[in-house]
Amino acid sequence: MMKKIKICLLLFVAFLLTGCGNYRELNDLAITTGIAFDIKEDQYIVSYMIANSNKVETDSKGSETKSTIYEGRGNTISSAYIDLNSKNPKIPYISHLEVVIISEDLAKQGMLEALDFLMRNPESRKEFYIVLSKGVEAGALLKTLTPLESFPSQNIAEIIKSNNDDQSTIIMQKYSDVITDLLDQGVEPIINGIELEGDKNEGQIQDSLEKATPSATMKIDTIGVFKKDKLLGWTNHDETVGINIINNSTGFVLLETKCDDKYMTSTLKDIKTEPVITFENDIPKIKLKIKADGAILEMQCKRNLEETKVMKELEKDFSERLKQIINETLNTTQKEYKSDIFGFGNYIYKNNLKKWNVINEKWDEEIFPNITIDVAVDINLNNKGSLEQSLKEVVK
Repeated sequence: MMKKIKICLLLFVAFLLTGCGNYRELNDLAITTGIAFDIKEDQYIVSYMIANSNKVETDSKGSETKSTIYEGRGNTISSAYIDLNSKNPKIPYISHLEVVIISEDLAKQGMLEALDFLMRNPESRKEFYIVLSKGVEAGALLKTLTPLESFPSQNIAEIIKSNNDDQSTIIMQKYSDVITDLLDQGVEPIINGIELEGDKNEGQIQDSLEKATPSATMKIDTIGVFKKDKLLGWTNHDETVGINIINNSTGFVLLETKCDDKYMTSTLKDIKTEPVITFENDIPKIKLKIKADGAILEMQCKRNLEETKVMKELEKDFSERLKQIINETLNTTQKEYKSDIFGFGNYIYKNNLKKWNVINEKWDEEIFPNITIDVAVDINLNNKGSLEQSLKEVVK
């Protein structure tokens, strides 16, 4: 009995003393929160944002940056990473990675190399946001300082989180979502695009944080449309909203339409889009049924909101405006890009495999660009705001 107890104690002590084979001291790691991929003159440029620089440990001013950017160049992404690592005194650790930025130029050529590089890193959780830089180098976005967040990568992540529900001009697209869209049949990837407004050089200087108005700010309200891993082009603001509505990825939507010679706006919520797909001689037809509740937000014209007839007319006006946005979105994706970013093909693949096998090879170039898609919109304005009448009607 005593022998068994001793053996158990030895095993217990051995368990406590055993460490992980790949254990590394925290001080040896460079916590990476953002990565940027650029291509210039046929060379890859890889930038890593390191969060655990010495600036974090010092008692520095609150306006100073707490990150360091290391950059490497090479004929391949791997060689660029090796070049970057030769300048970094610590080991890059991407388990806490928040955002990856791929430049517009690289995305147009194809982003499989960048995605594959990230896939092969065992420390990556594959749940970071992936975005595109539009009209600016991806590395420049990582260097753009912000007064509200410690790191630019954190700022981008927070913009995505906060604006997805509030404005529906952003998609919650993570790395794993992009990979899924690339591997699935009958659906193409979409990725948020970021533009830089202001002076990009001034935006990288610490003193700019002390200004009341930032020297440079990042804006996300466009979506990059892909065919496989190659960027085809960009959507505008209304098309971005339209994509989110069709894909059932909306929170609140601000809808604006004409009112006499001025404008009125409403906020839409509980937006539901139901696709109904039927076949005629193996050619699919799609009907999109869109329903939403709305509240009047602003009226620049005179309307008596106490009258049921007036409210019905307003519901019709807003419904027609939303229908117009959806049709314009469909026209752009079908005719201009020929890219099924809505996954209509994937819906057929999952629900009618027999039909999909018939149309699969013709879907991208022949069927999807010419498919008939009918749109029906029903908006219920169940909130008139704080007044039964608009101030325009009351104050005469």
